[in-house]
Amino acid sequence: MMSKKQAKVSPPKSIQSPPKIDSKTLFERLPWLEYVLVGLIITALFFLRRNFLGIPMERDEGSYVMYGKWLVDGAKPYVDFYEMKPPGIFLVYGFMVKLFGYDALSLQKGFCYVYALLLLFFYLFFRNLFGKKLALVLLPVGGLLFLNPQIYGFTIQAEFFVIIFVLAGLYLFTLAKQKNNLWILLCSGIMLGFSVLIKQAGIFYCFFGALWILIDWLKNKNLRKFIFETIAFAIGGFIPFILIFLWIQMQGLSKDMIFWMVEFPGKYYLVDISFDDGINMLINTFQKIRGEQLLFWVLAFAGLVAGFFIKISWDKKIVYYSFIILSFLPIVPGYRFYGHYWILFVPGIALSICLTYQLLEQLVGKSNALKNILGVLFLVIPISHFVNSTSYYLKPDFDKILHDGYGGNPFPEAKVIGDFLKRNMKLGDQIYVAGSEPEIYLYTNTLGITKHNVVYIINLKYPFTKTMRAEAIKDVETKKPRYIVDVIIPISLWFSKESEMELFEWTQRYVQENYNLVFIADQYSPGSATNYVEGPSVLTYKPQGQNFITVWERKK
Repeated sequence: MMSKKQAKVSPPKSIQSPPKIDSKTLFERLPWLEYVLVGLIITALFFLRRNFLGIPMERDEGSYVMYGKWLVDGAKPYVDFYEMKPPGIFLVYGFMVKLFGYDALSLQKGFCYVYALLLLFFYLFFRNLFGKKLALVLLPVGGLLFLNPQIYGFTIQAEFFVIIFVLAGLYLFTLAKQKNNLWILLCSGIMLGFSVLIKQAGIFYCFFGALWILIDWLKNKNLRKFIFETIAFAIGGFIPFILIFLWIQMQGLSKDMIFWMVEFPGKYYLVDISFDDGINMLINTFQKIRGEQLLFWVLAFAGLVAGFFIKISWDKKIVYYSFIILSFLPIVPGYRFYGHYWILFVPGIALSICLTYQLLEQLVGKSNALKNILGVLFLVIPISHFVNSTSYYLKPDFDKILHDGYGGNPFPEAKVIGDFLKRNMKLGDQIYVAGSEPEIYLYTNTLGITKHNVVYIINLKYPFTKTMRAEAIKDVETKKPRYIVDVIIPISLWFSKESEMELFEWTQRYVQENYNLVFIADQYSPGSATNYVEGPSVLTYKPQGQNFITVWERKK
């Protein structure tokens, strides 16, 4: 029997406190669920990417892969072959060739794994910024943004290699900030620094890391932390440069590298498009890219406004907006705004979409039910886009995709020509492509017989191009390739009022005197339809248009 004192202290059972509700989130209660969901999303996107296996390559891909093969075979960059990009681009493509072989289909298969790794770093970076739930919601959006046909998401462009090092570096950067670990920060600098050595545009993401360290100092006023973080990040960033410079210096290639990386783009390439022309290119390219994924862009533009109304600290707002701006700047140099440049802008677009989501989550308040509905709605967005674009993702028409993205560029024709040559070539046969279509060398498993393999550069009227044209002519006359592919398409030769016709005119004379016509690819409607003619019919066939490619076999 209870005493009076006990009766006062012990409340009746009917009014006792209810049992405590488990306040843990779903991911805290089921930690394995995150890995399952991420794995499923990346796997689904991986198989979407595989649907583009076999799509004809374009000239940038063909040239970079061939340079990688040359590097693997012991050739010297900027001397035995050249490109106005840093030497890191030769290293990553050389690694791809070493890993997957000098074969177009094998490289495309291998790149699917690179794409999956890119998505993993994309997820890890945004998880550290915004948490698991929002990163999971964003992952399919980012995966589809990277597959946009107007940014050439079906290619193995160099920008994809830049962005994978950028995202790896940003993930390590956010991890270092969370753990206050200088060694991880140093590794972040290494990754971001190497991205610059693939393409110079990666430098803007390095600026972002440095800016974040500065903003953190302005907020916390911790001078010691600021100094040590700056030193660690800077040392990491310079390590790839020092190693690459030593490699180049040991081979005596410094002067040639400086010419192609600094002097040539500075004096010629980056200054030949006016600001007004650049703005027109920006508008035209943006309209194409936006049209493919309109809803994503609406959410991204909404995020530019939403960020001002989110209840977060001022330093975070500066970090977010700085990231968006600095991820846009890589597409600006030279005012060309080519579609594949926009690959580097995808993380900025994704972050802006995150700001829209955060504001909407703030507006629905503390209701978990409404928050769950919001998450589902954001998952429906990429699904609805996918449903509306199933023909592109599931049954892609390669020729249509290339014509829509590249117009009259002869990339589908180059694949057909490459297949024709491969059927007829014997071991040891060489070819010469008299045009800027180095992808044909990849299709035939051959290498260029001259280092001047992108002829649009040497057709231009620069002080040094006359010598280059003479070298190309000498190489062809000396090596006497079995086949010559004569590209008579202005966009491939980059003809303009200031172009030199010397190499083109020599090619027409040389093939007529020493070769027999064996194949014609006639773009009678550039960008939509092509006639292919081989066998005896080529002798009587007359091209219906101004743009065509002929293949010539050396007379016996």
